Amino acid sequence: MSRLPLFLTLFFCTLFLLAEAQNAYYDFGFERQQSIPVVENGRTLSLPWAGGLNSVRFSEIDLNLDGVTDLLGFEKHGNRLLPFLRVGDDFQYAPQYARCFPDLHDWVILYDFNHDGKADIFTYGLASVRVFENISEDALRFRLVADPLTAFYYNGYTNIYASPDDYLVVDDIDQDGHLDILNFWVLGKYVHHLRDYAEAGEPFDFRLENECWGHFEEAADNNVVTLFSDCSDKSGNDHTRHTGSSMLLHDFDGNGLPDLLLGDVDSPYNILLYNNGTFEDAQMTVQDTAFPASMPIHLYSMPAASFVSLPGRDQPSLVVSPSDPSLTKSQDLNSVWVYDYNTDIQQYVLAQTDFLQREMMDVGSGSHPVLYDFDGDGLLDLFIGNYGQFDSANVLNGWLTSFFSSSVSYYRNTGSSSSPVFTLQTRDFGNLKSLGFHLLHPTFGDFDGDGETDMLCGQEDGTLVLVPHARLVTGNGTLNTRFADIDVGECSTPQCFDLDGDGNNDLIIGNRRGLLSYYRNVSGDIAEFQKITDTLGGVDMRDFTQSYFGYSVPCLYRDAQQGTVLFCAGELGEVAYYKQIDGNLDGMFEKAEANLAETINGVAQGLREGRRVAATVAELNGDGRPDMVLGNYAGGIACFEGAILVPHSALPQRERPEIVVRPNPTNGKIVVDGIPSGFHWMEIFDCQGRKIAESSQTGCDLSSRPAGIYFVLVHSRDREDIVLKVVKY
Repeated sequence: MSRLPLFLTLFFCTLFLLAEAQNAYYDFGFERQQSIPVVENGRTLSLPWAGGLNSVRFSEIDLNLDGVTDLLGFEKHGNRLLPFLRVGDDFQYAPQYARCFPDLHDWVILYDFNHDGKADIFTYGLASVRVFENISEDALRFRLVADPLTAFYYNGYTNIYASPDDYLVVDDIDQDGHLDILNFWVLGKYVHHLRDYAEAGEPFDFRLENECWGHFEEAADNNVVTLFSDCSDKSGNDHTRHTGSSMLLHDFDGNGLPDLLLGDVDSPYNILLYNNGTFEDAQMTVQDTAFPASMPIHLYSMPAASFVSLPGRDQPSLVVSPSDPSLTKSQDLNSVWVYDYNTDIQQYVLAQTDFLQREMMDVGSGSHPVLYDFDGDGLLDLFIGNYGQFDSANVLNGWLTSFFSSSVSYYRNTGSSSSPVFTLQTRDFGNLKSLGFHLLHPTFGDFDGDGETDMLCGQEDGTLVLVPHARLVTGNGTLNTRFADIDVGECSTPQCFDLDGDGNNDLIIGNRRGLLSYYRNVSGDIAEFQKITDTLGGVDMRDFTQSYFGYSVPCLYRDAQQGTVLFCAGELGEVAYYKQIDGNLDGMFEKAEANLAETINGVAQGLREGRRVAATVAELNGDGRPDMVLGNYAGGIACFEGAILVPHSALPQRERPEIVVRPNPTNGKIVVDGIPSGFHWMEIFDCQGRKIAESSQTGCDLSSRPAGIYFVLVHSRDREDIVLKVVKY
């Protein structure tokens, strides 16, 4: 049997020489994975590590260029792109495709403006609209074509106004073959119609067609709509700014004219405006504030809708989710509603309230994971605190106020030391949810000297809550809601860790400012903590160009090569890496990399996962490399296994096509997606370097092979050879 080619053999041998070449390689690398099973209520989740959803809007696009339309979600709480491949009647999370898109934020609308069969991108700019053309050939790729998108208003061209909180209409609304945009006037109230007069092949040439499209106006401080308006009041005296609306255009009543589904900030429902005018002059004459009639949309806050073709449906489904920009207003769990059209009653009928969410680990808002062996079986269990779960909402003093309650979820590791399986035990570990806490962040240790493991939680007010072992086991026991009188300001995120190496676990605590406090344990039995500093190591997670706060979440880890290192998560979705800690507790830690390396196809990328992330690092699978579990504000969890290290010269290449094996893991046939145009053939090797198969096709069958790790070597005439890993179970 033939062996691995010499260059690939050297590739694997290099792994064992990294200790002698640390200066040339990242100290740590992580590769996103989805293979660790998660079981909830006896059911294995199909998308456990997809990261959760709070406020998402879906569009359709062919991600892998196989001619089948896939799904792209844009999660507003963290500007996360969530690509899903359509595989039969299911959707498969495919995060590698997110790297094919440009940096997008605030809102994303996909629409094929040049009629080439490829979905282009319309997204928020600076009080304007940016447009990226889909120029995919061999792989998904985009090109910026307008920033800002302009239009002729009255006396000249200026940018088309857009709010970061709006969802505009981008469509051919009058069916004349020209692209149209509907947007709210800069002072709100009225909808402008902008029509593109450019001929085919020419740049955009938008002009203001109608400054009173639909002849309606929206009230200043609520979602009240007044019909039959002449849009004559341009003073803006009663409406100083447009606060945000979502719009969806569709002929809901079948009269051939486009109607408008309108959402508004602080409102849980949509208003459907029926158009009984003409294509040239839309006239909204009827408003429905309880749409659909079978079960009206009711989602806090500012529900935004889109149409998506889902498996098993004859017609596109209406998918609705909140789009309020606030992190503390939106419904989080059960916040993605699907309505299917029932032809018998000619109405949209609610089919599901947790589309895709049902298959994810999702704890509401602001997930804070921690790995700890609570039951003492030698396997690391997973605990997830949260900012809270949405309970209710009320309008107080004219403002929408939403109420959340925090809890800790416990997933016991029921697998093995090399193959973890996380099984949900409870969503309210320690019975804390009913007590009104916010932002519970757990850590574990013996804090009362009884020899049993307690849970210590940070919370929003900056203090610490001690949950004794008895309460964790039986549900009963007295809390200490101001443990050790420690107060770090706001948003305390403690970690129990022996920082000074004296055998006693200390407390390192992050906070809203983005700094770290260090409380040294000066007693060996019943923990007694002495404050040492509020600026440990000079760590500061703030970026004043984007936020005044850092929301630091520390995770110290003791590595065989690097010694004590710090992975510190923060407000903007980054995980910073610090070293030079041992023997330097009074000094400045070395910030080795602003972002850790996430490797994709052997290329180092900056690790990013939304907003207000929290990381926990430990070895999960026995391969000698630390793994990372990462939470984000959308309430979900991502998992990254320790990866083969790559050199610093392997810089991000956003234009490089994403080449992946799917499904991965597999129990049978595999297909390599994203094959370059110069594809020649591929070879399959086992983990001993023996070639077991080769093919001139892009697929292969591993069903007869034993479980294990295999490597796919893709040969190309036009570019370097590529090595991919696949797990056979």
